[in-house]
Amino acid sequence: MNSLSLVSIGGVAGTLTRYGLGEIFPNDRTGTLIANIIGAGLAAALLVWMERRGITQLRLLLLPGFCGGMTTFSAVTAQSLEPIEGGFVFLLQNIIFSLLAVILILPMARKVIPVRK
Repeated sequence: MNSLSLVSIGGVAGTLTRYGLGEIFPNDRTGTLIANIIGAGLAAALLVWMERRGITQLRLLLLPGFCGGMTTFSAVTAQSLEPIEGGFVFLLQNIIFSLLAVILILPMARKVIPVRK
């Protein structure tokens, strides 16, 4: 399967997941924040998993496809420009919590996911 198809299929699945999170968390800002935290943490774990298992074919499907479709930087940007609920604070929350997810999950994934021999 070519690269464009893999990213597209993953992107559709990630976008549908983001839509589902929006249904669970109807507040736009909460849904966006949760999607970004989950997407960043999942991307960190997937990077370790693919690196340790030598998997390259799924990289396009899962990282720029699924995780890219689920995370929503454009929504963060638009919602940060809205004056309600502190736009700049919302931007900082997304950046800090997403980075914290990666900082916490990356070392855990490295301990849990064994290297393929």
